Amino acid sequence: MPISKKNIFSDIKNIDKSIFVNEQVFYPEYLPTNIYSRDSEIKELSFSLKPLTNNKKAENFLVYGPPGTGKTLISNFVLKELSEYSMKVKPLYINCIQENTRHSILSTVSSFFGAILPRRGLAVDEIWQRIKELYSKSNFYTVLILDEIDKLNNTDASTLLYDLSRFSEKQKFFTLILITNNKEFIFNLDLRTQSSLALKSLEFKKYTSQDLKKILKERIEYGLIKDSISEDLIGYISGYAAVRGGDARIAIDLLYKSAKESDRKGNLKITKEILLSSSHLIDSIKINEKISSLSKEEFNFLYSLKNETSTTEIYSKSKIPERTIRRYLTKFEKLGFISLKTTGKGKGGSRVVIFNFNKELL
Repeated sequence: MPISKKNIFSDIKNIDKSIFVNEQVFYPEYLPTNIYSRDSEIKELSFSLKPLTNNKKAENFLVYGPPGTGKTLISNFVLKELSEYSMKVKPLYINCIQENTRHSILSTVSSFFGAILPRRGLAVDEIWQRIKELYSKSNFYTVLILDEIDKLNNTDASTLLYDLSRFSEKQKFFTLILITNNKEFIFNLDLRTQSSLALKSLEFKKYTSQDLKKILKERIEYGLIKDSISEDLIGYISGYAAVRGGDARIAIDLLYKSAKESDRKGNLKITKEILLSSSHLIDSIKINEKISSLSKEEFNFLYSLKNETSTTEIYSKSKIPERTIRRYLTKFEKLGFISLKTTGKGKGGSRVVIFNFNKELL
């Protein structure tokens, strides 16, 4: 007689009460009811896009700033409001990490206009021709958000942006919102593209600890039960994210992971112990995401560095060429692994390497 197999879910107890009221408010795609600390950015973007409702051209935007400062959130929020206000405007959001070639982006744009592409695929010129035909027959203007635009290679980006910015068929045109953490990418485009884009810059600065606290409190109000976290721990999360670049996504993610762990344990309140263990996990995840972008040589060099070592000492003791070391250190600084503090000592003013994370995570 066969032995009956016990289902793996049978031992998991049903949770009668949960710390969550609405878990969706912690999801990346959630659009909050209130937008904090970004009034001037919203007004700037709204004012520049309003001409579209009167059949006039709007300015192209370069939206830049550190990660987690609301660039994507605000761009999508303003476009949502605009499309609700006027039927003449339709937004299209594309993330260039997911669609990372000129061909894939144009394929997405053509699908937005209703084109059905054959399974065999089409050449870029053929796709572009279909976009021209379909867009010229439409009754709306398109605002195209290209998020993480710097993830495209320079040749693809230059050609794509030049074609989009020069498009003009039967008084139809594209309005572009380019989002990036690194505004310097624009200087890698060819000069004719830079000129054709005529970009207006909109900078998003780091959130302060107080800004982050307001953002967290709204997520707590709509997402968690009352009294699920103390004021002190909200302050801890705000400070934690503030010193990590003022990144709201880090703050929300830490709150969410802490709430999930509390829920798993059947707790209706987030404790300091759970929060601290979740913060170590967040640090590890963020570091791993960045480390994946390093070559083996870059990782080994990063691992070899010691905290508070001067660059003069690094140059003198390393077998790696000084120019390569400078390039590595610049990349590590941009990724937030280290800070380079000038000491004013040594030839040309030596600098000291300061680690911004627990090196044990490597």
